[in-house]
Amino acid sequence: MKLFIKRNTSPDKSCFTIFDEYGNEKYNASFTGSKSVSKLIVSDKADKAVLKIRKIPIVGTHTFALKAGKHHITFVMIISSNGIIGYYYGNNWHINGEITKGNFSIIDVDNSLIASQSKHADYIELNIADDSDELYCVATSICTNLINTVDKLAMQAV
Repeated sequence: MKLFIKRNTSPDKSCFTIFDEYGNEKYNASFTGSKSVSKLIVSDKADKAVLKIRKIPIVGTHTFALKAGKHHITFVMIISSNGIIGYYYGNNWHINGEITKGNFSIIDVDNSLIASQSKHADYIELNIADDSDELYCVATSICTNLINTVDKLAMQAV
């Protein structure tokens, strides 16, 4: 399945819109409460919350708790001299590629491809192998795209 993620720069709380391969809006990611990066909600077309993303303040990392239904995983990005390294806790995934450039793959423990992300000028293309992994792949893409890599690695303000 192919999804396209576009960053919203409007003054409202919406920060990402996710489209299917036919150009139909599938999900919308919005900040909750004040416009900060600490909590995001991903809603479907019926405006039902299907995924919650919460930034956990741990010094030296970008740590996110991702919750869909009753299941949750933690996604951690650590900035190193070799770029950003991504780890998952709660499943056996890891990331291959360059998170800072937006071109990477999510790989399972058996080296099977979960998803691949390609960054283009004004959108992100996300190819997901299995529909059951869709929400966590979307969450990973959103989390990696909240990192500002223009001057120095930092959380991006919207």
